[in-house]
Amino acid sequence: MDTLSAADKKFRNYFSAPSERQVMNIEYSVLGNYHGKGILAGNTEMHFRKGIEEGFDGFKADMRFSSDGEIVLCHDSGYTFTQDGKITGFNKENFTSIHDMSFSQIRDLEFEHPFAGESLRPCTLDTMLSICEQSDSIAYLTLRSEPWRSEVAKRMVQSLIAHNMQHRTIINLFTGEKEAVTCVATLLPGLVYCNTRWPGEPLTPELIDSSATDGYQIICLHAGQLETVTPENLERATARNIRIWTWGVNNAKDCATNIAHGITGFQMFTRDVNNSVIAELLK
Repeated sequence: MDTLSAADKKFRNYFSAPSERQVMNIEYSVLGNYHGKGILAGNTEMHFRKGIEEGFDGFKADMRFSSDGEIVLCHDSGYTFTQDGKITGFNKENFTSIHDMSFSQIRDLEFEHPFAGESLRPCTLDTMLSICEQSDSIAYLTLRSEPWRSEVAKRMVQSLIAHNMQHRTIINLFTGEKEAVTCVATLLPGLVYCNTRWPGEPLTPELIDSSATDGYQIICLHAGQLETVTPENLERATARNIRIWTWGVNNAKDCATNIAHGITGFQMFTRDVNNSVIAELLK
């Protein structure tokens, strides 16, 4: 039997104690500016380590599969390169698919922009999970490699067990992919699942009921749908053991508005709103 750490118990308590006022704050994984200090690529080791320094509960990572079956973390489906072969901003019209590159090819790549004088390279799932394990952070993993869904799930589960992260991981899926929940839950029961919705998709009683039936514990709405987080919908979600989160929040003012509406979790786009800021908002 696995022994739960204090961090594991805190994570589980969030889902088992709806009456307590808790907010979970996950750092998002996009390429962006880090407090004006330069561009810090998401899904890199430096990105995750800076998130620890900033006091986030956990980190979002996006899983893709290399041509030889290794998980590489990348938000987009491939890389766009500069003339000298460095990774730059993603261009949908001109990119090389991660599925078409070997693991060794990807690991040898370097991002165009260093951070604080240090070059940045693509990160593996094992490196990210090792950071989470050592820092008591939450792993928030997005399944993105659609043609490889079952293989990604199998490889991911191996890594979760190897790093003892099976009690502190959220599997993030877009718009209710029930098949992926079933696949992962068969391989490793007891994980937490998030049903992330696209912009324009409101919170409805039907969405709450279907999410609960399909095995989700979180519904993550775009912040533009906050008006649909009504007291009635929140009550229904709580009764079905569903937590309501938002993504696309960019500042402390919007964060405060979300919390006032009953939001209890974020995929946070800005590093200016960390746990110390949220703690002040909850007072």
